Order: sequence, then structure tokens, then C-alpha cells
Amino acid sequence: MRHRLVSLERIVEGLPQTNKLFLTDSYQRELETSLLKYVPESRKTGYLVTSETIMHPRGGAQPSDSGTIGCDLFTARVKKVLEHSGVVIHYGEILKGSPEPGSQVRMSIDWDARYRVMRLHTAGHIVDYAVLMEVGGGLLSSKAFHGPPESFVEYMGRMQNLSPSELERISNEVVRQARRVYPVWVDRKELQYTVRGAPNVARLPELQTYRIIVIDGVNAIPCGGTHVAETSEVGRIVVKEVRPVESGFRVVYDVLDG
Repeated sequence: MRHRLVSLERIVEGLPQTNKLFLTDSYQRELETSLLKYVPESRKTGYLVTSETIMHPRGGAQPSDSGTIGCDLFTARVKKVLEHSGVVIHYGEILKGSPEPGSQVRMSIDWDARYRVMRLHTAGHIVDYAVLMEVGGGLLSSKAFHGPPESFVEYMGRMQNLSPSELERISNEVVRQARRVYPVWVDRKELQYTVRGAPNVARLPELQTYRIIVIDGVNAIPCGGTHVAETSEVGRIVVKEVRPVESGFRVVYDVLDG
């Protein structure tokens, strides 16, 4: 059976913005919520929208979550999560039954994959700090990705003979200090007084309110991603390489247990 092309605009039409619970609690693994809409793509695949979600969509420098959504009526395997106009859309395979809008459903996240991304994303902010300590100021990032298969941050400017081993040493010192990691929300007028050591400020969209991820005593960076609660959870940070790219240089890193 051929798949039908489904526009995201059609899916979100008439729907309220999704309550994104991962913004306040990255550790929530399951959720009871209501199914607002189901748009089939084929006989066995489609798009599900719920009133709330614990699943992070792809974007904000991290990959999409995955998991399951279901109830007595159906079971769906969520393969990717998207966002359009503030509405989070769960795309997946219908394993049994048929989704019915209005039904109460249970959402469950693939925790091992999510927790690894949380560790990688917090590690990326720690790497930002290590690079800033080495270059001494004026650090601007051009893009980043905090997930498999390769986690990296790209910065503008010259490499300045950055040593992977020194970046790794500085990063793991922050890990060992077990510093608290937490979100705060500030309005646009307060942003400049809240961010600290944030290389992504120049590429922020204009918003009324910004979510800032604070690592106590290290940095405070605008971010919509999922993070661990303490740097010790990151594990050992490995800086695999620093290599030149068109806009500047890329720092490639990973996290290991222990």
C-alpha cells in the first residue's frame, strides 16, 4: 500500500500547543494523557497528537525520542517525534488496533536512549565551558548535535591549537565536582543578565520567554533540551578530536560510563 503524503499543517490544524513535560522534568518515563488526534499515513502508520508529552521532538541540537503510546484499543510504536507550531507530533507504527481520539492513553519512553542523550547534552554544555576556558572569551557556536552517532559542537573562529586532552581534563573536572544542573525561565529583557558563557546567544530566535540550563558555577545557556540533574551523572567525557570545518572548528566528544 502506498503511503499518503500528510502535511504537518493539516495534522496540527485546530489543535492547542502541546504541554511539554520534559521541559520541567527530564526523568519522567511514563505518562497518562489523552489522544487528541490521529492522522493515518498508511494502513499501519500514522501521526498521533496528545494533550501532553514526555517525548522530545528532534530539534534543539538533540535527536528525537522514541517509545510507545497505547491503551486497550491500540498500541503504537513511536519511531520519531516532530514539532510544528508548538504542537508535538508522534509518528509511528500501529502494532495492533486502531487509535481513537478522545481515548486515554499511556505513553512510555525508551529510557536508555533518552538518558544517554541527557548525558550527552549536558556534556556538550560542559565542553562549551572547557573551550571557553581555553580560548579566553568571545566564543560563538555555529551548530551542535548532542546524540548518536556523533556528538559535537562547532565554533566560529580559528582552532588556536586546542588540545583534545586539555579540553577533556577541564570537562571531567566539572563532572567530578558533581555540580547541580537545572532549568530557569527568564523573559527577553532579563536574558542578557542571566546567560553566562553561552556561545549560542547570537543564533537565538526572538522569544518572549527563554529556558536557560544552569550548571552551577560553570555556565547558563539558553536550551530546550533534556539534561541530567548533576554533572556526576554524565560519566567520563572523551574529547575524540578537534578538527577544522568551513565556519571554524568542530569538537567531537562522547560520554563513557564511570
